[in-house]
Amino acid sequence: MIVHIALIIAVALAGGLFFLLIGRRQRDQQRTRLDVNRELYEQRKLELVQEREDGLLNENAFNRANSELDKRFVTENSELEQVHDQQVGRHIWVPAVVIVVLTVVLYSLFGSWSLQREADSALEQLPELGKKVLTNSDAQTTREELETFALGLRQRLAKEPDDAVAWLVYARSMSALGQLEQSIDAYKKSLSIEPDRVGTLLSYAQLLLQTGDESFMPEAARKLQRVLEQEPGNEEALSLLGFVAFQRGDWEQAITAWELLLQQIPEADERYQPVAKAVADAKQRLSATEQQLTVTVTVSEAVREQIPAGATLFVYVRAPEGPGMPAAVIRQPVGDFPVTVTLSDANAMLPDYRMSQLNQWQVMARISADEQIDAAPGDFDAEPVIIEPSTAQVELKIQ
Repeated sequence: MIVHIALIIAVALAGGLFFLLIGRRQRDQQRTRLDVNRELYEQRKLELVQEREDGLLNENAFNRANSELDKRFVTENSELEQVHDQQVGRHIWVPAVVIVVLTVVLYSLFGSWSLQREADSALEQLPELGKKVLTNSDAQTTREELETFALGLRQRLAKEPDDAVAWLVYARSMSALGQLEQSIDAYKKSLSIEPDRVGTLLSYAQLLLQTGDESFMPEAARKLQRVLEQEPGNEEALSLLGFVAFQRGDWEQAITAWELLLQQIPEADERYQPVAKAVADAKQRLSATEQQLTVTVTVSEAVREQIPAGATLFVYVRAPEGPGMPAAVIRQPVGDFPVTVTLSDANAMLPDYRMSQLNQWQVMARISADEQIDAAPGDFDAEPVIIEPSTAQVELKIQ
């Protein structure tokens, strides 16, 4: 490789020198023709003067001949100068082109050669680095070593793309290096080869949860379910599945997963109390979701007479402070009063904003002429009531 590079450099430099020498020789020849032309011009000038003095040319003939000589001299010299300029321009570009081509060739050769050497070296170090990376703690492995290890794995996977374990190790290495997309791709390739490997399923689920991206939650849950189908008592899978369910507000599934986990670990285990506390929290939240609030709405006689035809009644609960969006709402056409409705999490407008999440409830009722819950001229509102979530029923009056 080095010999080839040296040969290319020598050829390129020799070519550039050859063109420069040729260009200089042509410029010298061009200058000689210009000098000869000038000498002939000056000699003919003297001859015309002598012919006039000898009476061979009258004054008019002398002037015409002299003018034609001047024109011919200027024309011929201009043509020679133009040719000279073109040749100079052409020869200036030749070495520039040679240099550009040489630069590209050398960059390609040296760049690819250097990268290939680095990749070959990483592949050679793979067994030794593998022992260190896979057996020692992260604190004992430098980032540079981990990057070299990952590069070596890539070289191996290029030759052996069906090695599920190698893809798993590479995925974990990319995760440690903070390369999320490459890690996810590697996990997917590993699972495409061995879809039921428990270690891969658990590691992949952990990575998805560590990102904090809620869009990854369903995929993580599916991978954990697959683990539990093979190993119903897998403690790590139960713990993670409970976490996923809790984050998604599925309190029942979270309780089920964590209670199964508690059955398998002794009370003396350091994990027992945190899990027991999480179960209690999930049960409390589940209980809150089962809470219901009964609201009875009445109207004054003055309001009853002003209610327009086709009006809509809204009864809803929202936070006393914060966003004005209802956490639960019931909408129905205005009929006979009093009206009694029951509000719960089942009446939530959004899945992640519910009555059970509020520390206090502000209960409201509105009669709307335009069928929109937002306040507008002509609406009739009850005086809002703020209550604790433990309250079972409340009465509102629109007047």
